[in-house]
Amino acid sequence: MDDKLNELKLSKFLLHKYSDLINQREQRTIGEIKSLVDGTDLTIQNIITEFKESTYEFDIAYQSTLEKIFEFIKNELEFVETNLGINYWLSANEMMQIKVVDDEDLAVFTCSCMKALGDNKAEVIIAELDNFKTHAFVSTTIGEKFLILDPAQKHDFNLFFDTKPIVIKNYKFNNAHIKRFLYRFNSDKYEQFLEE
Repeated sequence: MDDKLNELKLSKFLLHKYSDLINQREQRTIGEIKSLVDGTDLTIQNIITEFKESTYEFDIAYQSTLEKIFEFIKNELEFVETNLGINYWLSANEMMQIKVVDDEDLAVFTCSCMKALGDNKAEVIIAELDNFKTHAFVSTTIGEKFLILDPAQKHDFNLFFDTKPIVIKNYKFNNAHIKRFLYRFNSDKYEQFLEE
């Protein structure tokens, strides 16, 4: 076996061995989860500065600036589906260091950029799909249109941008559609949807 494969095998073993401790340490209160969407984070601010014109006005330039930032996120951060059996949250700085993230961290990162641009309606959504798996993405409204951004899919910015019923109907991840929202949050709110 080569050294990298042995290192991976050992890392996986140690993660499994210490998963209970990691999960306990990584538990977050609702307030802490909301604070993950941080538009004032220095890493986020540095990224925003690269794309935002000095004369930036939310009502005029938000959509075009967000499109550029979405392209940046899709190109810089690589999505990976993990089955590590641990819960964790990475900071924006950590994400930019390792450039490999899961869907929840990717959604938080994207939502933080949107918040930094002045979008207080953007929220991270955790949805159950019709294949019974969960997946995270970001939603907002721009004008009268509803937008889902899912950089894990590296889709075109306008793919899920229409009226809310049409976007919800057309959205899919790995050929699975949205069955229901489980919870959504941003820096101002946290909402959990209980099964009826």
